[in-house]
Amino acid sequence: MRDPLVWAVVVNWNGREVLEPCLRTLLASSYQNLSVLVVDNASGDGSAQFVRDEFPSVRLAEQSENLGFAAGVNAGLKFALNEGAEYVLLLNNDIELDGDAVRELVDVALAHPKGAFVGPLIYYADRPSVIWSAGGAVSFWTGGIRHLGLREEDVGQYADVQEVDYVTACAVLASAEAVGVVGVMDEGYYMYNEDTDWCIRARDAGFDVLFAPRAKIWHKVSMSSGGGLTPFKIYHRLRSTLRFFSLHARPYHWIGIVPLTMVRTVAFAARELVRGRGANVGAIVRSLWDSMTGRRRI
Repeated sequence: MRDPLVWAVVVNWNGREVLEPCLRTLLASSYQNLSVLVVDNASGDGSAQFVRDEFPSVRLAEQSENLGFAAGVNAGLKFALNEGAEYVLLLNNDIELDGDAVRELVDVALAHPKGAFVGPLIYYADRPSVIWSAGGAVSFWTGGIRHLGLREEDVGQYADVQEVDYVTACAVLASAEAVGVVGVMDEGYYMYNEDTDWCIRARDAGFDVLFAPRAKIWHKVSMSSGGGLTPFKIYHRLRSTLRFFSLHARPYHWIGIVPLTMVRTVAFAARELVRGRGANVGAIVRSLWDSMTGRRRI
């Protein structure tokens, strides 16, 4: 049987230092019917020229400005689908793939016709046997969004293909058929939770979201937000979480979401103050204010 055409879309913003291992491992994939596109979100570090010089087989789409991760993904999705992609593999620029990862994702997708999105087992790049994500779970009663398996040593506890609430767009295989029904990512999210939103919309439309444990990748966590717990990351994560629940939670869910979110946010702010991280507290205040007023701030 013919392997379906897969287009891999790597969204990049000032990621020249991590692009090389990402593209190298992607192009070394055992899956043959694979084409690669880099969507460059107006990088200022020479990323686009680096791709042209070092990876001539890779297609390049340069954006005139950085409108966020979702906008970059959508540009890549539209390009790939116009090229006849049957599946689109969305990837962060800071990942490295096992040689059989694409094959494993496609095999799971083909075995589950109702599958919209399939995600791999993702490890920390600097701790290669420690899990960053084995799929994800959403709690509408508590306002929680979390990776399954986060910071667990892999001892085979996530060995089965299973349905999950979401898979992270750090690496996800998307069915062209499902995208045609569900639509592209919501560009109202600048960064974070656009993937969760996408998966919940797919589940609401009757599709499945699947975790494929035999597909393995390694992720240099938070490279695009500066690494670690930065004000940039705190601002966008909180704002995107509030947007997600404002769009998808039922009125009765807010009975739990509001007080528990307040408790978590105040406790986190107090901890950061004690540690002398006033900039992080400022990011929380700005995120809350901008969420209420609708101001768009990068």
